[in-house]
Amino acid sequence: MGLRFQRRVKLLPGVHLNLSTTGVGVSLGGRGAHIGVTARGQRYTSIGLPGTGLSWREYQKPAAHGARCDLCAPGHVHFPAWLALVIVLAIVIAVIALSVISNEA
Repeated sequence: MGLRFQRRVKLLPGVHLNLSTTGVGVSLGGRGAHIGVTARGQRYTSIGLPGTGLSWREYQKPAAHGARCDLCAPGHVHFPAWLALVIVLAIVIAVIALSVISNEA
């Protein structure tokens, strides 16, 4: 039997940082349904019945290396989903910090 650690930290309503022994993941959504990226970079969708302990999690299959999407054209750039989440979180935190600073002035 292996030792397991998991902790969920609420950043904003509907935005959680998931800490585990394998690293840090991010999830978006509320009770009953959310999407996220695990510490190992796997994307998933999860739905459940709050208060029952019943839930369903489905992992998205990673794209084949070198595969092209429907939008691919010269100059089209792909980047990891975790990077998009980090950028969005950084923008949200910056906006909140600027509003707090402007209210104090």
